[in-house]
Amino acid sequence: MTLHWRDLTSARRTRLPAVRGAVARPRLLAALDARVLLVTAPAGYGKTTALAEAAAARSGPAAWLTLDADDADPLVLAASLSLAVQGLPGGARPGEALGAGASPRRVAGLVADVLDGCGALLVLDEAQVLSGTPGAALLGGLLGPSGGRLALLSRTALDLPELARLEVSGEAARLSAAELAFTPPEIAALFAAQGLNASGAEVRAAHAVTEGWPIAARFLAQAAAQGRVTLADLADLEGSGAPLGTLFTYLAQEVLGPLDPSLRGLLTRSSVFEELIPALLEDALNEPYARELLDALAGSGTFLTRSGEDTYRAHPLLRAHLRSLLPPAEARGIAARGAAFFERTGRLRRALAAHLLAGNTARAAALLSARGGVWLAQGRVTLVDRSLARLPRADWTPALHALAGDALRLASRYDEARAEYALAGALERALGEVRLALDTVQPALAWGPLDEAAALVDGGCGQDELRRLRAENLLNAGQLAQAVALEPGLRGTARYALRSGDLDAALARAHSLADGETGGARAAQNHREGLLLASFLHAARGEVAPAQACARRGLSEGERLESPFVQSLALARLGHAQQAAGDFAAARESYDAALRQAQPVTGRLRVEPLMGLAALAGRAGDGARAHALTAEARGQTGGDSYMAGLLELTSALGLAQGPQSAQAVRGLQEAATLFEACGDAFGQAAASLALFALDAGPADQAAQAVAAYPFLLGAPSLFAPASTRAARAALLARLGGAQPGAHGALAGAARLLGYAAVPDPADTPGFEAHVQVLGRVAVTRGDGRAREWGRARARDLLALLAVHPAGLPREAAQEALFPGADPGVGERNFRVTLHALGQVLEEGARSGVFLERGDWLRLRPGPDLHVDLAAAWTLLAQAAGTPGRLDGLLLLPPALADVDLDDVVREAGRYAAALPEALTAEAEVALAVARPDQAVRAAERALTLDPAHEPAARALMRAHYALGRGAAAGRVYAALTAALAELDLRPLPDTQALWQALAGTRS
Repeated sequence: MTLHWRDLTSARRTRLPAVRGAVARPRLLAALDARVLLVTAPAGYGKTTALAEAAAARSGPAAWLTLDADDADPLVLAASLSLAVQGLPGGARPGEALGAGASPRRVAGLVADVLDGCGALLVLDEAQVLSGTPGAALLGGLLGPSGGRLALLSRTALDLPELARLEVSGEAARLSAAELAFTPPEIAALFAAQGLNASGAEVRAAHAVTEGWPIAARFLAQAAAQGRVTLADLADLEGSGAPLGTLFTYLAQEVLGPLDPSLRGLLTRSSVFEELIPALLEDALNEPYARELLDALAGSGTFLTRSGEDTYRAHPLLRAHLRSLLPPAEARGIAARGAAFFERTGRLRRALAAHLLAGNTARAAALLSARGGVWLAQGRVTLVDRSLARLPRADWTPALHALAGDALRLASRYDEARAEYALAGALERALGEVRLALDTVQPALAWGPLDEAAALVDGGCGQDELRRLRAENLLNAGQLAQAVALEPGLRGTARYALRSGDLDAALARAHSLADGETGGARAAQNHREGLLLASFLHAARGEVAPAQACARRGLSEGERLESPFVQSLALARLGHAQQAAGDFAAARESYDAALRQAQPVTGRLRVEPLMGLAALAGRAGDGARAHALTAEARGQTGGDSYMAGLLELTSALGLAQGPQSAQAVRGLQEAATLFEACGDAFGQAAASLALFALDAGPADQAAQAVAAYPFLLGAPSLFAPASTRAARAALLARLGGAQPGAHGALAGAARLLGYAAVPDPADTPGFEAHVQVLGRVAVTRGDGRAREWGRARARDLLALLAVHPAGLPREAAQEALFPGADPGVGERNFRVTLHALGQVLEEGARSGVFLERGDWLRLRPGPDLHVDLAAAWTLLAQAAGTPGRLDGLLLLPPALADVDLDDVVREAGRYAAALPEALTAEAEVALAVARPDQAVRAAERALTLDPAHEPAARALMRAHYALGRGAAAGRVYAALTAALAELDLRPLPDTQALWQALAGTRS
């Protein structure tokens, strides 16, 4: 009896795996943008789960096939593929062909056509079973130019020539174990799914111990949810005794089971050490063949990997499991021999860990005393903190208490640090208190300990260090002249430049500091973090995008460093950037989050978020709350006069921009006095300008402020006296009127605002008007309020003026709106219409600021009037390929508003022709630079606007073909042919020739 082709395979293998409790991983779904995806990782990395979730979530159809050893036979594989796609549109064809005797290769080609025809994704799981078999040849048919979307999941690398070609062309992408590993946020989501509310530190510890290995992370989450392990125990696997060895039996079964006993023995005994080198094992384990055995282990898939030229390491969980199998006495003996080896070879950090594991507490204490300060200077706070925690308190000396205070201080645990300093020697206690005050910027708390230390310190280096600390405290107190007199080198620091008002130098130095901050082992610098200082300076200069970017990068770095101080300050700086950008709701959320982070750290850290909230309260008209928040923050400044001035200035600026602006004068005057005492030129300038804006300060000082800091009016500075561009322009015009001789000095601010020179007050209405004629006719103010139309003809007149940017005669406009009307009636109606349009555009401003009247009518161009049609023509006039042009074109509305005036109709036709032409030109440029994906976006939009646009269709066909979508190119040609047929036309010879060439190649 002849077998039916269905009898060669199993429908069970074509079912999409059920996904329960999977963590959403959108970053992996992005990889499906590639036509072919190869996912290669060992067992336990969640390949099947991730792709099953992706297949279920994608908008288009999907098919699944789990391969097995029988698929090495091409006929069986052809049957399996046919069964997998039979439920797709047109999916019966491969099975019918196979039943009719078609070859397996022909069936694979038909499967590819089915996938391409309906845009389906086919996932082939366990693809490693095809390696080196005849079945692998069939994959070539699925990987051809029109093979549709394919995902190959494999435990081992697949050697397929077609894959290399597809990667070169950008059609294929790869995911490895590194990409499949869970990120900390994904581990947090995994814990949350188990009902665990893990802290950031616990999530980072879980990520470190599992290294993102998905199955290990899942086991850990389940064990923690069941109470079998405490997440806090994960912080120190070396010393906590966390019962992880009994949890991960998967490791023993999948990893250790197949090992040769000699290799298993070496791996078990060497689990005492975090890093393995042949010389260490030869010495501590008396293993003469250590190098050969380590090489064998590294190549056997046991998660023993190279971490250097001569260094290996095991997965932390594998080490924990193996150490649980090692008798404690044997582990201590091995650790003691290892410690001796590490000391002989100068590896003191490794020696410390080995001594602690061996129970040699006296030697460990001596090493910590001698080297702990050096390690802290290198940023190894966690190393020192964990080592001290594993050392019995009975072995602690006063020097170790001082070291513990330093480590806790660098971790922003200030109260605990103060308690440790109290147990240190007298000098170390005083110096610790000084450093606590410096780190938290509370200069008033440092003077007493500084005097105590001065009475205890010997000469030489100790005096130099004490002088440096005193000078920094003077800088923190706002006494700049005294600070640099004591320590001239402070003049070159970013904080001195900031506090003296040299914002350009401060920003350059802040970015220089930030360049070396991110990544690597280091201690948090708290308020000295370069990224966060750069964020503040960008916000002060009105550069809101980089201000937010620096704050967010600083927040990420604070999370990496596990520093609540840095995280709180980063959130406050993000709030400043958002407030400068006018996003007041987001700013309030950031300030509130900063306060929550600051609460357990130090009161001084609350000053900036309270300052921001005070400004927001003033803007909202809640003067009482603004004053209360300012008073609360002022009480936390700790003797820092500069910060007190900044607080008064920011809070008063909020009041100045709210309905209770008169209340701001006293705060601005107080700020100016404080800044003058500190020597901060920028603070004085901002206060002087704001006082002038409130008619409470002289114009000459305000003009000097704008000349020195043009961004105070030219950009949305956090310290600007007005939040909108138009309001700042009006203030500049008023200042120019009050100081006519200062126009040259004020020109920088004018240029930033979009004016060639200082504008006249009559030409700056204090608001912006936005004219829209694309899609619909509308006028909105800068606050987004749409204006109401008094007369419908006023709307038509606005559209007419918009399509005549140079203007037109009054008579022509009147005739266009009221054709054939009696002259007197037409004149009267037109006069009423013109007046109505003026009311819509210029209410609250001088007549003529936006609308020129008289014998010639025109919309007056300028920074305060925006016409969307003019902006569109500017974009359309740019050369194809100009950066940003394609994105701008894709956002343009498809047509002008429907206005029944001949000139508007003609302009609408011109626009309707120009937009598809511009998009097609962008598609051609994208094809020329090998960006077919961009070409598809441009050409598809052009064809949406004009389905019969042949150049766009040709570009889209070529783009689809370049992406390996032959069937899609055919659909484009068919749609074009249908669109042309409705016009009684046929495709041009060029278009027909292109399709014939593509179709011939495809076949």
